Parts: sequence; structure tokens; C-alpha cells
Amino acid sequence: MDNKQKLFIDESRRIAKVIRDASEIAIFTHIDADGITSGSIAYQVALRLGIRAEINFLKKLDDAAVETIRSRKDCLIWMNDLGSGYISRFSGLKMVIADHHEPEIENPILTENGRTRLAESSICHLNAHLFGIEGSTEISSSTTSYFIARSVDNRNKDLSAIALVGAIGDLQDSRFGKLTGMNRLVLEDALSEGCVSVIRDTKFYGKETRPLSKLLEYSVDPQIPGVSSDPGAASRLLESLGIDYRVQGREKTWRETDIDDRRKIVSFIVQKMISEGIPAEQINSIVGETYLIRDPRAEEDDRMPSDAKEFATLINACGRYEKYDTGLNLCLGRRGEVLDSALSLLDEHRRNVANTIRMVKLEGLGQMSTLQYFHTTDRAPDSIVGTIAGILMKSKDVNEAKVVVGFAYSEGKVKVSCRGNTELVGIGLNLAEAVRIAAESVGGIGGGHSIAAGATIDVGQEQNFLNSLDRQIAQQLRAESAAPISANSSSPQEPKQ
Repeated sequence: MDNKQKLFIDESRRIAKVIRDASEIAIFTHIDADGITSGSIAYQVALRLGIRAEINFLKKLDDAAVETIRSRKDCLIWMNDLGSGYISRFSGLKMVIADHHEPEIENPILTENGRTRLAESSICHLNAHLFGIEGSTEISSSTTSYFIARSVDNRNKDLSAIALVGAIGDLQDSRFGKLTGMNRLVLEDALSEGCVSVIRDTKFYGKETRPLSKLLEYSVDPQIPGVSSDPGAASRLLESLGIDYRVQGREKTWRETDIDDRRKIVSFIVQKMISEGIPAEQINSIVGETYLIRDPRAEEDDRMPSDAKEFATLINACGRYEKYDTGLNLCLGRRGEVLDSALSLLDEHRRNVANTIRMVKLEGLGQMSTLQYFHTTDRAPDSIVGTIAGILMKSKDVNEAKVVVGFAYSEGKVKVSCRGNTELVGIGLNLAEAVRIAAESVGGIGGGHSIAAGATIDVGQEQNFLNSLDRQIAQQLRAESAAPISANSSSPQEPKQ
């Protein structure tokens, strides 16, 4: 444990005392897998302390959400996976913020015993960025909340498993093929508690649940040349490799496939990617650590995936379709009818994602100097626009040297999701800053991470937002010039029906 990590944990202990002294806690959390898992940790902590608590789920931190939060000034407010970017709006509230997004830079910063913290004295703010720790790869909101939970009571180490699910759901393992930094400390706790096992395996999604050919066909991270998104290509590949992938009239899953056959598949994919000139970083991402969850609090149910990535996707589907209680109950270990509902939501989520990807590819993306964009208007759930942007960013159908920006109508506003990649971040991209500035330039709000960020803006401001964002990214990437967008740049008009 280095000094930054030690200071972070020291701060979590100070915050733990504030929580133990509370008589009532109002929990507010985001709706994705990281947010729901971190909210569930906060809720479990309150229940175990015997403190009266309620949990509220927020899609975004807009004026209405801020008003709701401020109305709970009578009790301790515990924010998870949001709040850092607009902390000045909560002045005077007794609040704990457990977040990993980049904090509001205009807010005063104090340095005390080598620790940086926000000057608002009534707010306890645990955020990795304040300690010089990278919030997009080394710690998620769920693992941030876990450190508070562990500091409240060491017996809360059994919450390490669900904290890891949130971190995986936030793609914290994607850059290095494994969990690192503060997340690694949580993994160590989970291993000591017997809550998780770690194996080295492919990083493809669906190893436990998808038929083998579909696992390969649907792979987008990474893309398999000549196989991904090509119905029938995966089956032909398996047959050409001499792999018997059927059992009892159905296809095997990856987990059911013989280890030698798995090696054949991986070897072929690696050679194919090399021959296609795919960067080594993407090739190396095929294999990495896989985390199998064994939550000691959970009811037994053979249908529940143990793979942390699949677990996180299940929770994420609950959030995307506003079934927050279902996601929360899964995190609390309930199965049965709760799992029935979650699996149904996951099926709906997969259909919507597949249909929207087809629609966007058919219509094509608008192009600007540093970014490419699409607008789903009201033809897809606004909650999946970030998922679509992320999938496209990793596909062969877009320019990987440009940021992907997605728009969708959402409750009378426009939701914006932006995705970059590690190569762009390596040469200066900071989407959290660029998106915040661009959003504020059109009267909206925005923020996030260097590699992924989001915003909410008014309808009709899409082009102005894009113009500002394009300039910000160009400056960050040290482009030769940050020239104005040319008059013939395409605009994000509503696509024809």
C-alpha cells in the first residue's frame, strides 16, 4: 500500500465515524451497475448499524435532482457515483460523497497533512482524484463505498464481492486486463473472505450464458475480424477448427468447452488479429483475469451468473430500464422472482442494443475533425446511448482516432454520451473536462472521466455543443490548429424515419 492509498483509507475512517453517528441516512446513487452496487453497499451499512435509511436512484444530477437532495437537509445524505462534479450546489448540507469522477475544479481545495480535500466543511468527500489516484482505472464508486463500509465495521468485508461487481461493470479492468490500484486491495479482501475466485481466461462476454458461436459472433471487445457481427461465421470457424461445440442437442457455452478447444479458438483469433494489423494492446486484451463471485449473503440459484462481468450486466439492465429495486435486491443477495425479472430485463436490453446498433450503422455517423456522432432521437431508450457509443468506439465501423458522441432525447432534454479510448487519452484527451466545458457553453451540465463522459443539454443545442467539444478536444490533442468548424460540416439533425 503506497502513501496515497494510506491517506485515502485514513479519510474513509474519518467518514465512517460520521456515518456511525447518524440517526437517519438518505442515500442517493446513480443507476448504472457501479451506482447500484455502491448504493446497495451504503444501504447495507445503514441496515447493519440499525440506522433508518432510504435509497433513491438518480439518472442525472439536474436541477430537479439537486432540489430533491437539498430537501433532505434534516438527515445525513450519502451520495454514491455522483456529486463530485457539482459539489458547490450542496453547500451547507451534511453530506458524504463517495465518487470517482473528476471533481469540480472551481471549488476551493485545502491541503492538510499531505491530503487534498474540498473546503466545504460540512461535506465529507471521498474521491480518488483528491489523493492523486486515477478514478477511471484504479477505483470505482462501488469500491470507494466499500472502503467506507469496511471502515465502519470490519465485518463488512463480505461486501467486497458486490463492490468488485461494480468495478467490473465500470470497466475498471479493461485497460490492463485485471483490477489494479485500490480495486486490487478490495480484491485481496474478497479473496481472503472466500467471496471471489480469479482465473485467467478470455475476456469475451457471455462465457457462462451464451452459446459458443454467439459468444464469438457478438464479441465487440475485442472485435474478431471476419467473425464479429457476421451470423454464421462463428459456426463455420468452429467447424473449420474441428471443434465439437454441441452437447445434447444444444451448443456448449465457453465454460463447457474443452480447454484444448478453447486454446485453438484463442490461437486462431490472435493470429487473425495479427494478420489484420490490429494493435497489440487490443490483441493482448483477449485474455486476462476473470472474477467469479461467490457472495456469502446470496440465496442459491443456479441461473445466477458467477462471472462478475455478466453479474454487472444483469444489474446494469435493471438500471437502464428503471427497475432499480430489482437491481438493488440482486445486490442484497435476493434471487427467485427478483432474478426472473432481471433476466427478462437483460433480454430486452440485448434486443434494444442490437436494434440500435443496426440503426446507427445503417444511418452512419456524422463527422467532425476530432469526433463522430449519432442521434437516436426518441427511437431507442436514452439509457443505452452510452452503451451504444462504447460499442461503436471499439468496432471497426468507426474512426478510432476520433471520439464517439451519442445523443438521445431524455425527458425534454438531450442526453449526451461520449467515449474515447486509451490511445486518445495517452495523447492528451480528457473528456471529463472537454464535455463539462462544452455542456456549460450551451447552458447544460456535464462531466465524467478522461475516457468516458456525459452531459445533459437543451434540445436544439446539439450542434453548438459539438462545435465547442470539437474545439476542446482539438486543443487537448495538441492539434496543429483549432480552426473553426467549416460551414459544410454535417449537423446532427433528426434522421429520417
